Amino acid sequence: MALKGHVFQTLKVPSSLYCLEACKHEARCQSFNHVMGKDIGELNNRTKEARPEDFISDVTKLYLKKPKNRVALGSIAELPAASCEEIKMSEGQVLASKKYWMICMNQDMAVLTYCNMTTGDIDECTRGTHNCHSSLASCTNTAGSFSCSCNNPYSGDGRTCYLLVSECQNYGSLNNSDRKTTYKRTNNYCDNGTGPGWFRFEGSAGTRMPTSCPPTYRCNTDATGWMNGGQPSVADGQVSRQVCFHWTSGCCQWSTNIKVRNCGSYYVYYLSGIPTVFCRLRYCGTD
Repeated sequence: MALKGHVFQTLKVPSSLYCLEACKHEARCQSFNHVMGKDIGELNNRTKEARPEDFISDVTKLYLKKPKNRVALGSIAELPAASCEEIKMSEGQVLASKKYWMICMNQDMAVLTYCNMTTGDIDECTRGTHNCHSSLASCTNTAGSFSCSCNNPYSGDGRTCYLLVSECQNYGSLNNSDRKTTYKRTNNYCDNGTGPGWFRFEGSAGTRMPTSCPPTYRCNTDATGWMNGGQPSVADGQVSRQVCFHWTSGCCQWSTNIKVRNCGSYYVYYLSGIPTVFCRLRYCGTD
């Protein structure tokens, strides 16, 4: 029998006793395989209890666990564990919930990581297995997972963080349900008094301006306004776009230019009224 995949040192030895002696003087040694007939000793940094799936039948090898003074897995930086569960399996006893040395997935090093030995939860934040922004966000450990949040004054989902410009903080709200493209006309509302200023579509109005031509007689008006061009990315910054108004002569019977910015989780639009005295035009919203 032998433990495969956990050999950290191979020695030339005449017998198993020499393997045992070598293991005694190496803190990382948890067990060893003696390759019989070849005078080779393999020192392992795991036991078959820690990794039963790697304990295999091999008639050419003799497996022995370090009989005494074995260093507990995860108790020193030279012997980091892969998980809290691996420590529990290795030591086979009731263990305290505390910090143990763990293999850091992002770097070739060991880090002290809190293990809840009741639930088996591992702290991804200290271990480095999270995907929060490396310098602009904070990681918070939760049961079975973690959460990311951008540090003040940055905004975002914690994985992507950015500074909010003034228009992303100071804007008007377009949130009436009758502004949405799915709302059929019951009145002839007009946006001649909307702006100049930055506005955000939110609530029942949707989350953005549509980028395809909506039908007429929607958004509780006659001529429906839509943006002729794609929504910008955060990296694009402030961009110019054309807004068209759909009426009897086509999808762009009237048009005006606006400014747009992607604020990360929402868009803002700089609007300045409507481009005609025919006051039955409205900027529409959609999801």
